[in-house]
Amino acid sequence: MSLEKSAQKSHFESEYKNYREQAERARKEGNAKKAARYYRQCVEVLQDIAELESSGRLTQERLELAKNLNTAADRLENDQPLVSDETDSESSTGSGSGSGGNEGRPAGGDGDGDEADPSAYLEDPPDLSFGDVGGMTDLKETLKDQVIDPLERPELYEEYNLGVVNGVLLYGPPGTGKTYITEALAGELDYNYIEAQASDITSSLVGEAAENMSEMFEVARDNQPCLLFMDEIEAIAAERSGGSQKTMSESQMITQFLTEMSETKGEDVVVVSATNLPDEIDAAAWRRFDERIEVPPPDATARGAILRVHLRERPVLTDEIEWDQIKERTDGYSASDLEIIASTAARKALKEARASDEVVPITQKHLEMAIESTKSSLEAWDK
Repeated sequence: MSLEKSAQKSHFESEYKNYREQAERARKEGNAKKAARYYRQCVEVLQDIAELESSGRLTQERLELAKNLNTAADRLENDQPLVSDETDSESSTGSGSGSGGNEGRPAGGDGDGDEADPSAYLEDPPDLSFGDVGGMTDLKETLKDQVIDPLERPELYEEYNLGVVNGVLLYGPPGTGKTYITEALAGELDYNYIEAQASDITSSLVGEAAENMSEMFEVARDNQPCLLFMDEIEAIAAERSGGSQKTMSESQMITQFLTEMSETKGEDVVVVSATNLPDEIDAAAWRRFDERIEVPPPDATARGAILRVHLRERPVLTDEIEWDQIKERTDGYSASDLEIIASTAARKALKEARASDEVVPITQKHLEMAIESTKSSLEAWDK
């Protein structure tokens, strides 16, 4: 996925999450018409997200969810009760990262004994490298030293009784580039790539989530070398507690996760997980990660590098931009915020180009206007 598309997708996912929360709130308040209106907006955003997906499976999931939410809106507008599997089962979709059900992928627990279908999860090695990632110098060096080099020179590390790293946990605020750096890592390694959201695995049905987890790891092991990325790991491996049927399902899922991580040792499989809430991860699951790396918001140097990466494929008067001023004004912005700023600046320059019927380079003025109109996503997270 290109940098431009990554920024657009992040923006749309944020919009989806906002509309979905508004819809659910309206439903709880008994305002069916208002809920339907927000569901319609969810549908439009999901269709935009689907167009940006690089995976056919994820595209199908987005469209299936859009279809279900559109049906839910129809029912609400006609004062009809909602069928639970059309909306409530997708309530775990959060920011639009998955469908929340089993649509678009093989469901666990079907009892037919068939092997896991890799086409539902597996992607070719990403056409991406660390050179495509602005900033994150320390993180990239850490990943090179702790993950890439041991995999490329295992005999040397065996001499020192040091094995390869199979589990990496990236934690930090949302929008700091955890997903993007992981995809770049898979590209650097030239590994097959599996990206799983919490909603691809979790289920309220006892036993199903554990089978989904087992199937995911089976696909990774059957298609070595492979990098398995599990986002929102706090929703997959949360602190365990007893009580309800759902809690039993969660407990089984975490136990299966621990088992799979242990069985992955020695395999040519790297499991990378990301979280915004490290304190909510189960202690035993936390220990399964050989490397636990914080991904903070970008510093001034990184902010400049990130913006340069986003602008390098666009007409821009780089030498005329006051980078120190731009770095100062973007203090407190995440990597995804900076992507949006670059895209917004480009659109403002394009607007002038349309009026003059000639290419108008992106300038300091465009960047300043983009910064002014873009609110830091970390402000809400810090509260």
